[in-house]
Amino acid sequence: MIEQRKHELSGRQMAILTFIHEYQISRGFVPSIREIAEAIGTTSTSAVTYQINRLVGLGYISKVGEVARGMILLAPAYEAIGTEAPEDTNLSMMRAELLALRVENQRIRQLYEERVKKLEGERNQLSQTLSILKYRAIKQLEGVFEEERVS
Repeated sequence: MIEQRKHELSGRQMAILTFIHEYQISRGFVPSIREIAEAIGTTSTSAVTYQINRLVGLGYISKVGEVARGMILLAPAYEAIGTEAPEDTNLSMMRAELLALRVENQRIRQLYEERVKKLEGERNQLSQTLSILKYRAIKQLEGVFEEERVS
């Protein structure tokens, strides 16, 4: 639930909003948590995450899933930093969602490829084990037939 915006923003929260806006203007997408941390002079990404979650709760930022760079500045954020919200807010949201989907797709693809490699390794190991067992079984059977011929 979004809180009422009667809350005065801290200096750090203002710095975060300003940096996100400037970064998005210059690069076309929002910064990562680590980039925000560096920009506001902290090494703690958890402190930045906390502040971003507060800004989400206060209605200044919207998050697109749990994906890096999946943030959107909302109209109150633009008001707070003294700039006009862009007219293409919907386009900005779609870009953020698309970016979030691409990142999630890459993550899933990487997990899939890792799983396929692991399964291929297990298959090769099982194939080798099966070959060894076949070889042993054949040798044992040859030994049984040799004993029958001798007897």
